[in-house]
Amino acid sequence: MNWNILANQFRTVVQFDNQTELAKFVLLVAQLADQLDHHPDMEIKHCNELSISVYSHDRQKITQRDHKLVDRISELYKDWKTKKADE
Repeated sequence: MNWNILANQFRTVVQFDNQTELAKFVLLVAQLADQLDHHPDMEIKHCNELSISVYSHDRQKITQRDHKLVDRISELYKDWKTKKADE
């Protein structure tokens, strides 16, 4: 997963084979965000493209919480790709 820093936010765009796979991954990210009580902005484009932005809205900058969330989302994605390859 390739994260960039733009406008004081971590940002990435991820492509999926279809909207169902994208929706399943969004659910995993949402569950993780609820556990960490820190929520990314997510936007779906073209039914298979997910844009994710992470930053601390209350601080208007990247904080340690953002680094932790980005690392955990990246781990989720790595696990997702591994499981998909094993199917």
